[in-house]
Amino acid sequence: MRISSRCDYACRALLELALHWPNKEPLQIQQIAERQRIPLKYLVQILIQLKQLGLVASTRGKHGGYPLSNPPGQIPLGKVIRELNEPLFATDGNTSKHKNAEIFSRIWSEINQAIASVIDRVTFEDLCDKAKRLDITSMYHI
Repeated sequence: MRISSRCDYACRALLELALHWPNKEPLQIQQIAERQRIPLKYLVQILIQLKQLGLVASTRGKHGGYPLSNPPGQIPLGKVIRELNEPLFATDGNTSKHKNAEIFSRIWSEINQAIASVIDRVTFEDLCDKAKRLDITSMYHI
């Protein structure tokens, strides 16, 4: 499975917004970019796409920014990846006529289904829990 930079940045931006949930104050784009180390110009484009997909909202003005459109527990990782048009398990599309090609075709399909099963179970709330546990763990290893 290959994750594009765009997909990685989008997921990291959503994670930052999920970590901020349920705070009613929207996060400013500069805060998201700094905390997740995402290039600001790239993040602008990503947040526009996430807004078009209905995953985030936006507020204009001095105290404007971005909140999640739904609670983190209602946003599965798989939905985000699919909405960003990322293939779950990419193959080069080589349709070989070799007698063993069907064997591999079936294996690739099984792998794709296994990946889908995992990422459809994981929500951004789960990712927040993991991130919070990592922060606590790293604090004890000073």
